Amino acid sequence: MAGKGYITTGERVRSYIGWAFIISLIIHLAVGSIFPNINKHADEQQTEQMTVAKIHKTVVHTPPPPTPTPPPTPTPPPQATPPPKQQEVKPQLKVNVQHVSNAKSAGASTENQYVAPANGSENGAPKGQGTTGPAPVATAPPGTPKPACANPNVEATVTNAVSPEYPDSAREIGLGAVTVDVEVTVGPSGNLIAAKVYKSSSNMAIDQAALRAARESTYSPKLSDCTPVQGDYLFKADFQPGD
Repeated sequence: MAGKGYITTGERVRSYIGWAFIISLIIHLAVGSIFPNINKHADEQQTEQMTVAKIHKTVVHTPPPPTPTPPPTPTPPPQATPPPKQQEVKPQLKVNVQHVSNAKSAGASTENQYVAPANGSENGAPKGQGTTGPAPVATAPPGTPKPACANPNVEATVTNAVSPEYPDSAREIGLGAVTVDVEVTVGPSGNLIAAKVYKSSSNMAIDQAALRAARESTYSPKLSDCTPVQGDYLFKADFQPGD
């Protein structure tokens, strides 16, 4: 019997579980009774806010835009009054009429008779002492028209010839004096169109120096009936070892 006064571990655990169940049931009932009131209060506040928003909502009607005023009709400019026409005044010819009496019928009424002038005839032809008209202008017979320039037909030529430089490589081999002919084509404006070796020196360095001098020179174009046209010119490049 003395052993029954002690509580075993199993009994102690069951007691704790029972109390925990009772406490959780009490808390659940208390929370369940509180939460419906909270939800109801939140719904009432939301309903009040929506009602206030509907009350304060004001419908604003935008007035229609005013009708634009039509622009005034422009007043046409006054028409210019044409200047009055000037009447052409024709000069009046004054006729000098001499009155003579008829000797045969003395005392009779006089008549207006025409008296021929001392110089000229009735038809207005002068007889040497009257006023003569302007002298006729002598016209030269038609001949060959003069050309528009002094020399109507001229071949292309050089106006400023550039002297070529003697290459050092050619001077070292002792070629001596050499002349290279370069054929150039000159345009109507005096521009150089093309250049090629017409007579070679058989040395590439000297030929290239001759071409360089021909391209750096200036030319005048060919004239055909005083009209600039394209033409050819033979440029001579003289090489002297002492230069």
